[in-house]
Amino acid sequence: KAARGVPPLRALVVDDSTTIRRLMDLTLSPLGIDVEFADRGEEALAQVQRNRYDIVFLDIMLPGIDGYRVCKQIKAEKNTRNIPVVMLTSKGTAFDKVRGLMAGTDVYLTKPLDRSQLIQALSKCLTEWQQPVAVHVSS
Repeated sequence: KAARGVPPLRALVVDDSTTIRRLMDLTLSPLGIDVEFADRGEEALAQVQRNRYDIVFLDIMLPGIDGYRVCKQIKAEKNTRNIPVVMLTSKGTAFDKVRGLMAGTDVYLTKPLDRSQLIQALSKCLTEWQQPVAVHVSS
């Protein structure tokens, strides 16, 4: 899949909902992005320490430590602070968004997920990511 020896982009999707994880896989994989998953905050932090990710999609409501704390920790560590974090949550109040920004999120998206918002988030966070030209969206 990767063009001329360029490794594919890697995303970590952190959500305790199997449905959302599946939806994100179906959305990101056709865009040439390798997707890995975590369903708990602690697991996400361990994976971010262990592996290289180009972007993290993070739910706020997680078992164990919540998405705000996961984001804060990712942004606090020298080796992970530059990974863009996209909050992906059903919490859509102004207060929630401010909390997300204070935690260090790069983009705050609310569910239900809109594919065009997701693509905008990818374009904003990943300068090296080019949307495949062959992808046509009819909505």
